[in-house]
Amino acid sequence: MAMESLLSTPVIVGVSTFVVLVLIIGLIRLKGQFSKQSAHQRQQYRALEKELQKANKQLLEVRSVVVGLGQQVGEQKDIIQHLNERIAELEHADNDGRLYTRASKMVQLGAGLHELIEECELPKAEAELMMSLQKKLAGQEKIPPLETNPDKASKPVRKRS
Repeated sequence: MAMESLLSTPVIVGVSTFVVLVLIIGLIRLKGQFSKQSAHQRQQYRALEKELQKANKQLLEVRSVVVGLGQQVGEQKDIIQHLNERIAELEHADNDGRLYTRASKMVQLGAGLHELIEECELPKAEAELMMSLQKKLAGQEKIPPLETNPDKASKPVRKRS
């Protein structure tokens, strides 16, 4: 009988109801925990999404700065190339100037025609011109007067008989 009383319908229904209630309470707790985890994960997702957008904006800014710097570097390279070419031109032009300056000083110091030609590598006509100019500047030679009408000077004057 004791067995029969344990297996009676009201006891079985009571135990079944208790088990179902325990399961329902467990499911409700699990649902609450899952809801909290889901809310936490959504919050983390939003925070990461904001960080990603911020990083993308920074990347675009850095990219635009790099492009600008690349253009400036290219412009600076062009300027440097132009300046190097100009320096080379000036050095070449300055070499010629140095030769004439040296030749002028040599004439002032009394150098002769052959000395100018050899030392300064000047053509004979230029060396003669340098010597003539220096003599005229020093007052050793007279400077010929300029004629107002060069046509008269080139034509010989005829006498009428």
